[in-house]
Amino acid sequence: MKKKILLSTLIAFLFLAACTGTSEQPQTAEATTEEVVQVEFKDFGPEPFVFNIEEYTTQNETYRTAIWTGEYMQMTVMSIPAGEDIGLEMHPDIDQFLRVEAGTGIMRMGDTEENLDFEARVEHDFAVFIPAGKWHNLVNDSDEPLKVYSIYAPAEHPHGTVHQTQEEGIAAHEAEHGH
Repeated sequence: MKKKILLSTLIAFLFLAACTGTSEQPQTAEATTEEVVQVEFKDFGPEPFVFNIEEYTTQNETYRTAIWTGEYMQMTVMSIPAGEDIGLEMHPDIDQFLRVEAGTGIMRMGDTEENLDFEARVEHDFAVFIPAGKWHNLVNDSDEPLKVYSIYAPAEHPHGTVHQTQEEGIAAHEAEHGH
């Protein structure tokens, strides 16, 4: 009987405390929104560099920006608008890794540009490994930008690369590779 009275008193006390609280009470850390840290978009390579890769990827608004370029590897961040794609391409001597940080899409790969017989759905937290010599394209099928980062080994683009749009990226690729 004493346990029931004590429990009822405790419940009543908690109820009264909740009802008499005001919105002017300080909020706890859990109740506040996470602070967004503004990042600097530049190529930090080949110097040592430690950073929050998700912040860089999700804050990027360009088609492609190199964040780190070394002698044997490169990392870029990409933002693919809703309904668009990265563009069908093939790197004969470069392995590539993609990681999706936001949005959804369809990854297509194949041995020829006419036969992309590998297809997989990708979304937040998905990783894609693209072997050298595979034709590939990532299509954004969502209504929000597809935010990815890409790691090339060896590096694919010149140090400091920034392509505002896909068209700019294609033109630069043609200029670099003579196509």
